[in-house]
Amino acid sequence: MELFASPGQYLYNLQTTSSSEAKRMWRRSIKEKWNCECAYCGSTENLTLDHVVPRSKGGADETKNVVCCCQTCNHDKGHTPWQQWYNSQYFFDPDRYQKILDWMEPEKPKNLYAYGSRRNNAT
Repeated sequence: MELFASPGQYLYNLQTTSSSEAKRMWRRSIKEKWNCECAYCGSTENLTLDHVVPRSKGGADETKNVVCCCQTCNHDKGHTPWQQWYNSQYFFDPDRYQKILDWMEPEKPKNLYAYGSRRNNAT
């Protein structure tokens, strides 16, 4: 299943017909992209989603800001900046840290001119 940037895009791309189903699909897709394990500690128990940059601190409700997370890490992190919190954890893993940074990196702009000009050469 394709991972879209927000639940609304599941509706727009006709993957579903209700907003509640779109949210479920979006959440499930994020968990699957993280192999159903916590992005921070690697646990597979009691999984939920975590806003890396909390919404209360201006974080967006979009795929690039949401990771699969166990309830323990989600509750413990709270509104703390994720890098500060994660660096102080006993389970800190540089590979997981880099994976989260890569996940949050904005997508590169697409080439809007990939098909060339639309000039009519038939004259």
